[in-house]
Amino acid sequence: MQEKTTFTLREHNIADYATLRDMDSTDVAVLDDADRACLDELGRYLVSTDAWQRFAIWLLHKHFEPDTGEVFVEHVSTAPRGTETRPVKRHGADLAVTSLRFDPDVRCGVGVIGMEFADPAHFGSTASLSDDDEAVLAGIAKRLRAEGKTERFGVRLIRDPLGLLESEVLVETCDVTHRRLHCSVDSRDCVPTDSVETTWLWKPNEKPNPAGPNVMQYCMMMCGYDGNGNHYIEGHTIMPD
Repeated sequence: MQEKTTFTLREHNIADYATLRDMDSTDVAVLDDADRACLDELGRYLVSTDAWQRFAIWLLHKHFEPDTGEVFVEHVSTAPRGTETRPVKRHGADLAVTSLRFDPDVRCGVGVIGMEFADPAHFGSTASLSDDDEAVLAGIAKRLRAEGKTERFGVRLIRDPLGLLESEVLVETCDVTHRRLHCSVDSRDCVPTDSVETTWLWKPNEKPNPAGPNVMQYCMMMCGYDGNGNHYIEGHTIMPD
């Protein structure tokens, strides 16, 4: 019988974001060969465990930090289609984790830190994080630790509140002044070439061959830039319905 590990979840604090590298002032977006090899390994693992429809991997980074008592919460807009994520005061609202990182202070079992949240009403058919996810998350954590990448990559629940087509992708920009992250829906063919991939998912290759991969990687979210190479766009606002 497989021994059951301990699964713990806590909400992020200021320190959890303070340790992340900034998207605009560091080279956090630059992936090296070790990063890509780690992503390939994670993709194969997610497909082999049939968790590829449940979890994606995201690049740990920040654009600004929360204040005391704040958590990052995503709000969905249908017109125009997009999301707005911003830090809000935690007042006991019913929130569910959408993005997480592994807790470096948990030495026994699987400890995760909720880094972003959303109203469960926006989860659609996606189940909230639960003890049922423990085994797969433990496998992801094991592989990240083996490669020394627990500070590099985290995990996102795969949700689709905007009904994305396969030809579409989420492009994120940042309003630093108002502390807002905006994700708009864009055509994959129209995304600028200097955009940075930040979230990846994998699917089984429907037409595998001995010379090719049996797992296909897709970008789920990108960071967009303005004409001056800045990720932030002042005054850009998407308000939820």
